[in-house]
Amino acid sequence: MSQYSNDSDSKLLEKFGYKQDLKRSMKRFSSFAISFSLISILTGISANFHFGYSQVQGVVIFSWLLVFCGQFLVALVMSDLAVRYPLSGYGYQWASRLVNSKLGYATGWLLLMQFLTGFPGICKALGIILSDFFLQFFSFEINSTLIAIGFIWIVAFIHKKGIKIVSHINNLGVITEIIGVVIVIMMLSYFLNENTNEIDFKSLYSDLNFSEINFKSFALSILLGAWCLTGFEAAADMSEETKNPTGVVPKSIINSLIYSGFFGLIIILLSVVFLQKETYLDIESENLLYDLFIFEFGKELFLFVLIFIIAAIFACAVACMATASRLIFSMSRDSVLPKSKWLRSIDKNKSPSNSIYIISVLGSLFILFFKQIEIITSVSAICGYIGYCGIIFSSFFTKKETGTKSFYFSKFQIPIKIISMVWCLFVVICLIVPGQNIDGFSTEYIPAISTFVFLVIGYLIYLIKNRAVF
Repeated sequence: MSQYSNDSDSKLLEKFGYKQDLKRSMKRFSSFAISFSLISILTGISANFHFGYSQVQGVVIFSWLLVFCGQFLVALVMSDLAVRYPLSGYGYQWASRLVNSKLGYATGWLLLMQFLTGFPGICKALGIILSDFFLQFFSFEINSTLIAIGFIWIVAFIHKKGIKIVSHINNLGVITEIIGVVIVIMMLSYFLNENTNEIDFKSLYSDLNFSEINFKSFALSILLGAWCLTGFEAAADMSEETKNPTGVVPKSIINSLIYSGFFGLIIILLSVVFLQKETYLDIESENLLYDLFIFEFGKELFLFVLIFIIAAIFACAVACMATASRLIFSMSRDSVLPKSKWLRSIDKNKSPSNSIYIISVLGSLFILFFKQIEIITSVSAICGYIGYCGIIFSSFFTKKETGTKSFYFSKFQIPIKIISMVWCLFVVICLIVPGQNIDGFSTEYIPAISTFVFLVIGYLIYLIKNRAVF
């Protein structure tokens, strides 16, 4: 049965003009895991909860719900396209085949920048956490930059060993993260129950008052969910390494988002209620969630939770490398990037090794040369959501006569696509217009400026490669 499945998947790939270069070994859970680990709610919420809560306090619960609803519609659109075109390179392939090669390149470049700029940020975050971890608990000081670069090359080494090893490690990371999420929820629930008498529920009601919220603060609070609930499309990028991709990948996209959204909501809800204790009402903190964990759980239990957060960040880095390298491989296979022949090279382990090398080198350089890594990482979300717009726009060109059954109800396709497009444009505005402060810069628009620079680089590469103007 397995052999038949692999043969039929390879024949399906041949219909799109490609041969089976990558090893098709990923099963249902591995497909789900690659998306779930890239979303990584333990990573995202632990890092960004303070930012969202400081903007609108308890209303951040509704911000999270709004983002989840918007992203769910986007996930529906992507799931449908993943059924029709089960190809590595997802958005690049979808836009190229449904519209034209120019939009395909533009969408592919945006999505590639999402991961190339996000990957060093993930590794840098891991470096900072581990550096603080060793300093606080073992009085041992180690440079966070060295840790980050070390992890970049550890992830690269894992990927060089092939997708089967990557899947096993990522599966273990996801299982660890799910256990960690459940433990955090159980601990928050237990300690909250023990401290019920100290909770100021009147303050909670005041926190949920929308009348005092302005557009700028609400738009910024959206970013907690916008930063966290993304990456579910990773399963689509691994389609050529997934068995029965048309049946497995769409469900992986949807399920990874649903589970992440649900668990994330519970953590945020419990944390918001906990923060109504008088202890936290006027506290000055750089990370409210970490301070809450340390104060309520104690240093030892916080250390225990931190181990799960570290595992989640590592799994997120592994998934990010997988997605970025397959996107480069897919674009290079069509010769749309410089040195495409070199970039699309597949080694004996059926891994796009040269793509892995270039991601590792660029990630290391970004960390070494940019003291404020936010200059680079701020590009990730903006490019990602603009790339989503390219995907959704392309989805309007799908045809019923392709013979492929829609993943969701046909009569709702157009409304869902329209709302999805409006949603993604709204998120892009939220990411750019309110402005975000980065230490060392007087302007609040560094994310927009950095994104513009990367877009210009992409445009110049297109001109050089094609000797033509759009």
